[in-house]
Amino acid sequence: MISSDIKCKVGCIVIARDEEANIGRCLRSLRNQLLKPYIVVVDDGSIDKTLVIARRFSDYVVSLPRHDESWAGRPELASVFNQGFKVLRDVGVDYVMVSGADAFYPSYYVSKLVRRMNSYNITIASGIAIGERTSFLAVRGSGRIIESNWFKTVGYRYPLNYGFESYIIFRALMDGCKVKVFKDLLFILYRKTSSSPKRAYHWGKAMRALNYWWLFALRRCIDFGFKGFFSMLKGYLSSDVVCYEDLASFVPDFQKRYFVRRILGRFSY
Repeated sequence: MISSDIKCKVGCIVIARDEEANIGRCLRSLRNQLLKPYIVVVDDGSIDKTLVIARRFSDYVVSLPRHDESWAGRPELASVFNQGFKVLRDVGVDYVMVSGADAFYPSYYVSKLVRRMNSYNITIASGIAIGERTSFLAVRGSGRIIESNWFKTVGYRYPLNYGFESYIIFRALMDGCKVKVFKDLLFILYRKTSSSPKRAYHWGKAMRALNYWWLFALRRCIDFGFKGFFSMLKGYLSSDVVCYEDLASFVPDFQKRYFVRRILGRFSY
C-alpha cells in the first residue's frame, strides 16, 4: 500500500485510435496502480473493438467521430487530448496523467511519481519507456503527470499548434517551475515511437512554432539522421507556422544557455 502522506486525486487520459491490441493491458495496468487514477479514454473514431474495451475498463469514455487521415504530430491531435482534459477539469483532480493506449505501467508508477513531485515541488514529470533515451527536457508525452493547479493557469488544455506537448514543458520552465524525468521509473511501450520523413517534417514545424534557436534545431535535425534530416529542416524553415508569442524569446535564450553549459561542462576539469 502507498503511504498515507499521499492524499490526492489523479486523473489519467488515454487517447486511442484502433488500439484493440493494446488498450486492454494499458487500462488494466492503470486499474492496478497503488494510487488509482480516474481513467478517461478519448476514442478517436476507432473502427475496431477499442471502444468496447475502453468502456469495460475506464471510468469515462469520450467517443469522437472518425477522420481518415492520421493526426500524429499535427495540431489537430491536441483537440483529442483536450476532450479528456475537459472531463478531468470537471471531475476535479490534483494531478493529470497523460498516456497513449500502447503503454503498460508497473503498479508503483503513479504513486512514486506523485510522491516525488510532492516532495520536490515538481510541476511536470515522467518516467521513461524501456529502451528509450532521454534528457531532463524530454518529459514523456505518454506517462507524463502534470500538477493540476499550474495546468489551470495555461487553460487546462494543449494549444492547437505544432509542438503542443513541448510547449507545456517550456511554458512551465518559463514560469519558474520544475520539470523532471526520473530514469529509474520505467514503463513499457508496446509500439516504439516511429519516425518517418512525414513525421520529421511535422517535428520540424514544431521547432519553428516553438522558435527553436537555429543551432539547436540544426542539431536536432542531425540527430534525426539522414533519413529525415531534410524533411525536418524543411519543416523548421516553413513560413506557414504560427509561433508561440509567449515563448518567442524564452526558448532560444534557454537553449543558448543550455548549449553553453554543455560545452563548458565537457571541457571543465
